[in-house]
Amino acid sequence: MTENRDEQSTGDSLATVLSGGALVSAGKVLALGFGFFTQIAMARLLTEAAYGNVVLALAVVNIAGLVAKLGLDDGVMREYPHHEDDPAEAHGVVRASTVITVTSGLVTAIVLFLAAPTIARVVFDDASLIPLFRIGSIAIPFITTSSVAVSLARGARDARVQAYVRQIFQPAARLLFVGGLLLAGFNAVGAISGQIAAIVLAALAAFYMARRSLPSFDVSPNPMYRSVLAFSLPLIAVQGMGFLNSNVDVYMVGYFMNSSSLGVYNISLQLGNIVNSILGTTGFLLPPMLTRLQQRGQNTEMLRTYQVVTKWMVVLIIPVFIVLFFAPRLVIGLFFGESYTRGTLALRILLAGKFITIIMGLNSSALIALGKNRVVSYIVFCETAVNVAINFILIPVIGFEGAAIGMTISTIIGDALGVAILYRRFGLHPFTRSVLSPVAAIGVVSTVGYGTLWLLGLPTYLTVGLVGIAYLPIIAILAPEPEDEKLLTQVEDQTGYDLEVVRDVVSSFR
Repeated sequence: MTENRDEQSTGDSLATVLSGGALVSAGKVLALGFGFFTQIAMARLLTEAAYGNVVLALAVVNIAGLVAKLGLDDGVMREYPHHEDDPAEAHGVVRASTVITVTSGLVTAIVLFLAAPTIARVVFDDASLIPLFRIGSIAIPFITTSSVAVSLARGARDARVQAYVRQIFQPAARLLFVGGLLLAGFNAVGAISGQIAAIVLAALAAFYMARRSLPSFDVSPNPMYRSVLAFSLPLIAVQGMGFLNSNVDVYMVGYFMNSSSLGVYNISLQLGNIVNSILGTTGFLLPPMLTRLQQRGQNTEMLRTYQVVTKWMVVLIIPVFIVLFFAPRLVIGLFFGESYTRGTLALRILLAGKFITIIMGLNSSALIALGKNRVVSYIVFCETAVNVAINFILIPVIGFEGAAIGMTISTIIGDALGVAILYRRFGLHPFTRSVLSPVAAIGVVSTVGYGTLWLLGLPTYLTVGLVGIAYLPIIAILAPEPEDEKLLTQVEDQTGYDLEVVRDVVSSFR
């Protein structure tokens, strides 16, 4: 009976995580589409230099927003489910996070507005960035409010705010505003203004939806300001170094090279980040679910939930990785223009590192969800130090490919440390036969296919077609596990749809 309860609990956890992940992933597909066309609009309607200035301005605004959040977005994602069984404390978490984030956002916005001339002239030696920074400062209170609203809903295991607002409404509004203002001739100022308008509207929508997703508390809130800040503030270092590690290549390419080179590299970076987006969307509800399972002492369920979610992240990312890795010049040239194809090698380097990190799973998010935020800060510090050092050495020598190398090496080191600590502290790891076997099989098919096409003098991007033919049989034979059948049954029960065709397809290959 205990075993049956455990299995049912594992199935319930997986159903919650993967159903939320499916919703967020579907929203992310639309977000990527809207974002893709936004990037195309800016790349086509702005000069490479102006596009680079927009990238720098948005990076500075995002840093300011990161500081203003005070780590509350990740903090409440754990604190709310941690206190969820006590309505007074849960209500206190909601109130404390809302009050703190609004206040911090307003203060940070004022500071950035006043400091814009200094940042533009001293840091970037470009006075034309001043109006871009000042327009961007308007968004900061809305960035913080939106992030905490999404995190509160996420802590309640509700993925709808993230999917509907952050991944559909905001990207669609951004494309509409940015495209319209650029066509009207407002250039870089129009691109920034369109981005900010979308952020403002999305923040209002996120706050409204988050209130509806949380329960109607019928008790007075306990004062949770100290508790929320005590857990969240150390996460500023984690987020700050994580953001620096994710963007240090942008800053250092902008410092060592011209704006045109930054624009080219940013296209490769954005395409590479498609892999990261799938990682974050598929496992969107994994951290709060791990928090709840830890609270209940369900260690077996934690392990299997973590492993199965990792497997499906790998399965989903393989087709995207294959297309971008084996046909980078075709993708970049088709969508962004031939002038950006200089970033082909950088994109391949970035993709290689990102795919390895996918296999290692959401280790940092899992450690934060399990209360080890300080450990994550040490990991991210090490990762950032490695990234900065490699960038500093390689960018002046080989250009933005050096930035891609630094990002790849540092990310692999950080994830390796995260996996090791997660296993040592909690016995969690992402490695199973159902994860590694499909990767190995598709790796062999890709390598043999690419080498054969190259020897025959045929276009090597045809590797994409070869892997596409082999993908479904490999996944159907090597990936399924007993939990997947139980999960499929639960999905049928919850949705009312008969998914027997899925079973038939898998059986036909097996």
